[in-house]
Amino acid sequence: MLSKLIKAGAIALLSVLALHARAQDASAVADPAVWGPYAKLVGKTFSGEDVSGWPGYASRTRSIQWEVPGQVMVETGVYPNGQELPRMRILPGKNPGDVVFDVPKSPNATGHVVDADTMVFDLPFGYQNVVRVLGPDSYETRTLKEKSGEVKAVAVYRDSNSEAQRARVAELEVKAAADKQAAMLALRAAGVPADPATDAPAENVLAYQEPIRGPHATLQITRGKAWEASACYAAVYINGRWAARLEDAETARFKVPAGKVQIGVASDPQGRGTCRLGQSTQTEHETVVAKGESLHVYFIFSNGPKFSEALAAPAAPTAASLGAK
Repeated sequence: MLSKLIKAGAIALLSVLALHARAQDASAVADPAVWGPYAKLVGKTFSGEDVSGWPGYASRTRSIQWEVPGQVMVETGVYPNGQELPRMRILPGKNPGDVVFDVPKSPNATGHVVDADTMVFDLPFGYQNVVRVLGPDSYETRTLKEKSGEVKAVAVYRDSNSEAQRARVAELEVKAAADKQAAMLALRAAGVPADPATDAPAENVLAYQEPIRGPHATLQITRGKAWEASACYAAVYINGRWAARLEDAETARFKVPAGKVQIGVASDPQGRGTCRLGQSTQTEHETVVAKGESLHVYFIFSNGPKFSEALAAPAAPTAASLGAK
């Protein structure tokens, strides 16, 4: 019992200390003359986005917090590939207007405060980095050639907890959906090759043959014939379920639920020898079928599976759509 009371007391004490530390962080005042734009950025975590220039220039996240309130900041973050950024300690330099960025196992960097919103870093080979506050919830970084002023890359960072970031995420999701829809329509407009194909044997059609309750569609999948015919089956997966084993120039039909459909192609799990190589690796193709549609998806092996598709039959008109005409 005594040990439990001691443990509970220790936890309570740690909670009080943590609250006190957060209160200190919140109350610490950063002088813009000393810290430049970092006086407005400290205490926040930002989400990065490439604007122009080098792909992957923006970190996925950057967090700027007090290590010693009012005296030392620390900047951490994550690269786009998920790797952590080197942890940087930020502290005033010896000369007025200088800010030192102390990076472990690397030469220190020095930023020069231009004004309350801007800091400039001199880089090797005649480049400069500029950090500039854009507003209460965002800032940008840019790399440029020092002499010509030519901008090489720009990234924007938005406060991860801000309404601006939430709005941007929603905007990007809408754009991604529109881009995916446009790509699918372009793919269907190109159609599939008119190569002859025979129906796969019934014993090699393994799933999606039973009737479906609710909205459904018809999916035809064809394996094209390569220049050099393969002696190995290709495993075809629909929404993660093994659906067929197809040889060159074979086709099969399936009944699938309407909506998003994921089609995967991989080596045959029942293959032997070289026919089993890479069986765990699927190449996937995502598409969408509406209720009543008949969609033809075609793939061929050419340095990996290549997909195309065509709408074999549109959805049958409904009574409501006929009445609207």
